[in-house]
Amino acid sequence: MAKVLVLAGYGLNCEEETLHAFEYVGISGKIIHINDLIASPTELDSAQILAIPGGFSYGDDTGAGNAYAQKIKLALQDSLKKFMERDTLTIGICNGCQILANLGLVPAFDSAYGDRKVAVTYNSSARYQCRWIDLKVQSNSPWLQGLENMHIPVAHGEGRFMMDDDTAALLDKNGQIAATYVKPDGTPANEEFPFNPNGSARDIAAITDQSGKVLAIMPHPERGMFTWQRDDYMQIKDVAARTGSKVEEPADGLKIFQNAARYFNGALKKSA
Repeated sequence: MAKVLVLAGYGLNCEEETLHAFEYVGISGKIIHINDLIASPTELDSAQILAIPGGFSYGDDTGAGNAYAQKIKLALQDSLKKFMERDTLTIGICNGCQILANLGLVPAFDSAYGDRKVAVTYNSSARYQCRWIDLKVQSNSPWLQGLENMHIPVAHGEGRFMMDDDTAALLDKNGQIAATYVKPDGTPANEEFPFNPNGSARDIAAITDQSGKVLAIMPHPERGMFTWQRDDYMQIKDVAARTGSKVEEPADGLKIFQNAARYFNGALKKSA
């Protein structure tokens, strides 16, 4: 059985629901404070999945995810490198996404982990955005296999992916743009608010490293695991009542965690 370590501390605040998401699909694990991991880095040796959840680490005072990333880089760089050299999965959600970008674990062209190529910065609206959005999935990452579209929430003030043109072109060429914001009808958001809630370049909502095993995603899949969490639940329930159909409990966010479980059960094709 796969084991997940979910990081906590210094303002990360989604660790409980993130661990619950993994446990719900049969993955064991625990929440570990970053200081405890620094004190015992061998904890990574027994884990197959590392999850950095959402929150507001260090109050985003030096830029979202920056201080937490620096702490990891200074104290855990070698241990993290060993972890990623194994057949492991890593996910960063919201603040965790920002941390992975600051660490240079994505996009990590040619496995150049630690080389920062993208920024995740202030929303173009200059406002915190908390709303449900639609995504088009366009990656064969182990986290996203079998997914085409997702309806999950965002909750951030700094979720705008920015990079130079060469980096954007390489992300596109390599298939590392994992998910983009779209309108409800599936057409591109074209950086139009509120469909693209932060003004992210090329409507980017998530990226991966080249292996696809490291996923940095700004929306929150752990907050959209069940149909009763959705913003349109009452409409779905009403249609089901009128048509005599059943409301299915699983929703889009759950599939990401199910994919992680399948990956280590051998049911998913593993990346090279």
